[in-house]
Amino acid sequence: MQALANLELVLRERGLSKEDVVLCRLYTPNVHFWPEINAVYAHFFGDHKPARVIVPTNDLYAGCLVEVEAIAAIREEEK
Repeated sequence: MQALANLELVLRERGLSKEDVVLCRLYTPNVHFWPEINAVYAHFFGDHKPARVIVPTNDLYAGCLVEVEAIAAIREEEK
């Protein structure tokens, strides 16, 4: 899923990894996509289980099927 690949790039630019993510909010225009989104999300994060919220919305920009908003923790030693 491109949205998660983009998230990983943003995290890496700051010296973080997906294990630093503490919450993801996923927006989708249709909850019927949830099983596929969930499978990709679970594969991406593996054993790491950040809190997550799925938000059904109207159409997303450019026909996207998912948009990801994430919060990552920056530890004191990483500043």
